Amino acid sequence: MRTHACLVTLFLSAAVAAAEPWFTNTAKSRGLDGVTSKDCILTDIDGDGWWDLCVDRERLFLNKNGKFEEAKDSGIEFPEVNIVPLKDGKADTANAKKQKFVPAYLYFADVNNDGAADAIWGVHSNWEVLGEGKWAAVKECDHGLRSRVYLNDTKGRFKPAPQSEFTKPESFGPASSLAICDSDNDGNLDLFEGREYRQYGELYGCGPDRLWKGDGKGGFADVTRKAGIWLEAEPGTEKSARPSYGVTHADWNNDGAMDLMELAYGRQWNVLWKNNGDGTFENAGMATHFAGDDITHGKYPPQTKRPPEKPFRSNGNTFDCAVGDYDNDGDLDCFLGEIAHAWAGEASDPPSLLINEGEKGAWAFKRVPVWDALPKREFRDRQNYQYADLHVAWGDFDNDGRLDLLLGAGDYPDGQFLRLYRNLGDGKFEEVTEAAGFNWEGCGDLSIGDVDRDGDLDIVAGRSFMRLSQEHRNKYMEGLKTNDIGLFINDEAGRNGNHWLNVRLVGKSANRAGIGARVTVVAGGRTMTREIRCGSGLGNHEDPPEAHFGLGKATKVDSLTVRWPDGKLEVQEFKGIAADTFATVRQGEAKPELEAPAKK
Repeated sequence: MRTHACLVTLFLSAAVAAAEPWFTNTAKSRGLDGVTSKDCILTDIDGDGWWDLCVDRERLFLNKNGKFEEAKDSGIEFPEVNIVPLKDGKADTANAKKQKFVPAYLYFADVNNDGAADAIWGVHSNWEVLGEGKWAAVKECDHGLRSRVYLNDTKGRFKPAPQSEFTKPESFGPASSLAICDSDNDGNLDLFEGREYRQYGELYGCGPDRLWKGDGKGGFADVTRKAGIWLEAEPGTEKSARPSYGVTHADWNNDGAMDLMELAYGRQWNVLWKNNGDGTFENAGMATHFAGDDITHGKYPPQTKRPPEKPFRSNGNTFDCAVGDYDNDGDLDCFLGEIAHAWAGEASDPPSLLINEGEKGAWAFKRVPVWDALPKREFRDRQNYQYADLHVAWGDFDNDGRLDLLLGAGDYPDGQFLRLYRNLGDGKFEEVTEAAGFNWEGCGDLSIGDVDRDGDLDIVAGRSFMRLSQEHRNKYMEGLKTNDIGLFINDEAGRNGNHWLNVRLVGKSANRAGIGARVTVVAGGRTMTREIRCGSGLGNHEDPPEAHFGLGKATKVDSLTVRWPDGKLEVQEFKGIAADTFATVRQGEAKPELEAPAKK
């Protein structure tokens, strides 16, 4: 009987362990109780190696060994301004009000190469100054604020950088998003700024995106026209400005020159700006199928009584683009986060997996719509479904050596959740949202990184209830009234016995954070590729500059290779690195610095 009792105990213990969720929401126990958030960014503000947190483009929290404390006096200003709305093309001064100004975006990157993450603070306006000095709207609506750069003193205190073209009055416009990279491999980070509608509701009145060249001191000059990426106001062609609801960067053709990606709203074409390596770019969106799918007839379903759209208006509402080598073939694939409505049917592109066909396929993408790429999704109203995958990210959340897919769906009231899809390695995914333990409806922005330095990827998630009524929240969300932040700590990767390697870079001739570097690991017979990236999607999607590799059962790394984003594309290779370590690779040094995970 004793033997049987032991067997029963072991069986029950195993069953309980199997039922434990992959993640635990620890926001309350880690200092974030009552903190509300739609947007969230993980970054190292004070240079201690732990990922800190920026919430809603205004609040900063320092990570103290896995717990967060709010930084009350960072030096980044959020002034009170007089907001004058625009009504019927005129300034509505009667309804003007003073309020604290929160920027359109707030990103973090080391723009002066001193080892500390600086802040780039972007202003959105509906009254952009046009090139010939005319105003797009009335001057009375100008609150006087302009975009800013704040330099970090390396200890988490910020001060304004000297004025440059980026911060001058004539440079502002309808900013929506930012991607930060070294577009010319000169060792200094540049800014690719997405711009949207000059005035919301005007279908085609858009501010063209801007490329700002960095001087390595916190200053930026406009090189948009020189680089060949200026788009014109006249709609309907490949050369037309379109509303950017996100931008990002990726060396999609692996030539060492960083390419730029514009994510368009209003079902207009996306743009893939191919970097020619000489400071100029060309639009490769159509040739690579990045612009949109092949269905261009623009016809709506029978229940939607609208005339067909023209081809340039038969694409996606693209909000985000996750970039990663999901199939471990050495090139970068994408997943496009889209809003797609049942009423639009084939006149709107769905969320899609874009498989990079590599050099043999002329670097074109094979588009796979969400319903073929992922398991079928259930909606509360199947006849009037809404795909609202506003935020997307790749990450190896179980450390098995394959990139999994994280989708943050929100805003719409028909079952939009934070979802996790496990990569099975054969081109297929299985949904593990229930096993993950999220239950996170109305997902806002995402940021993923190793918050507690234990060797696996954690998730910070905001919430967005833009189109959710209180009645809906009472019925489906247990009366949730606030958009409390979620801090999902990864427990699964520590239980399954898989190993890992975390890589951070310190550039010398390359930019200090190694943004744009390609990092390749060979372990356990598998080759895995990562690219250090900064900025993606609408508003404030930014993951910290680290390359995380799950190693499966491999206990060592056979080789670690870094291709630096400098003028020479210097390559360093290291052999025989122990698994389960944090490796800091300094450009030009013979060995990486290895550090064990934090003690719990």
